[in-house]
Amino acid sequence: MLRTIDVDAHFEPGGEWLDPYPELAARLPALDPGALAVRTICGDLIESMPASDRPSYAELSPPGLLALFAQEKLDEKDRRKEFEGKNQFQVANAQARLKWMDAQGIEVQNIICLAGVNYLTFVEDLGLRQTVVRACNDWLADQCDGSGGRLLPVTALDYMDLEWAVAELERMRHRGSRMVLIPGAPIDGRSLAHPAWDRLWRALTDNGMIAMLHTGFERMSFAPGWGNMSADATLLRQFGSSFRHVTPMMLISALVFGGTFERNPALTLLIAELGCGWLPFFIRDIDDRATPLSQLFLGEWKNPMKPSDYVARHVRATPLSGGNDSPILRIMDDLPQDMIVFSSDFPHFEGFGDPRAYYADALAGLPNDRRARFFGGAVAEAYARMGDPI
Repeated sequence: MLRTIDVDAHFEPGGEWLDPYPELAARLPALDPGALAVRTICGDLIESMPASDRPSYAELSPPGLLALFAQEKLDEKDRRKEFEGKNQFQVANAQARLKWMDAQGIEVQNIICLAGVNYLTFVEDLGLRQTVVRACNDWLADQCDGSGGRLLPVTALDYMDLEWAVAELERMRHRGSRMVLIPGAPIDGRSLAHPAWDRLWRALTDNGMIAMLHTGFERMSFAPGWGNMSADATLLRQFGSSFRHVTPMMLISALVFGGTFERNPALTLLIAELGCGWLPFFIRDIDDRATPLSQLFLGEWKNPMKPSDYVARHVRATPLSGGNDSPILRIMDDLPQDMIVFSSDFPHFEGFGDPRAYYADALAGLPNDRRARFFGGAVAEAYARMGDPI
């Protein structure tokens, strides 16, 4: 069977993760799932609107949120069927997860828990934010212990203090982590391509870790005119969600043209749950920013490789099951061999309960060597490039 490395799966237990930390729980505000979902999907957009024009959180909350929390109205029972057997929130059980992985032929799984970083949206105190992130990292690492290195906790960080972030990254590496969640927008007014961020990128590669931009951490600045286009809640949700791929484009461009990838040749950026159907256009388009004509307006391109070569060397992305990620074979044919990699997103409803069966059909006819790169070879090579194989 092909070696399979799952780069994106979850243990999301809801508020239960705080049970071992009662004193911390007492210091934290109540987490409103509706407010969190709204801020994640279209928060950037509604913040640009006059307060008097904004729909309420109740209007903006996605209908699926009602189903997930068993609060649907009687006439929404049919809609709820879509979510049966697909939980966003599930008690963490390492042995049950290993049993599922064995059935799917998955050797290693990187496990995300967003419960801690979800509080960062609602907590202003930096010390408290760092405490909650560190506690959740520990909780996740504790759940992954005893798996024989097959369940790897994904590190979450607060980036307002890079010294703290690097120290927490290094601490979590000792607890088995091989991936780190990164933000998709400037922090404290400073681009992630700024040389000051090289301290973080070097820490990642020195510790054999991959940077992951996961949905929910992309943040965009919308012009006020977009925010005033309509106060219709459905339209605002649709408009916000349709631009989820804008931030990875901007982030990748910044890291390419800011020289981050040139200065950090072993760095890998993984784009997770933000789609991949836009990548063929992006990788074809990005070289036009370094042509002689473009340089008259954008400045001199000084790096030794083409922009698209840096994207091919440093960027990996996971597909979703539909939308602009289909047909996946066509997308893969339009990209360098190693750019699209396997993830299950298990057990989330937008992921795969049976990824092996799904990809057996979706990748039918793909040469064996290309399948091997997709399921695990490309990710394994990214770790080996840092001198720390997985």
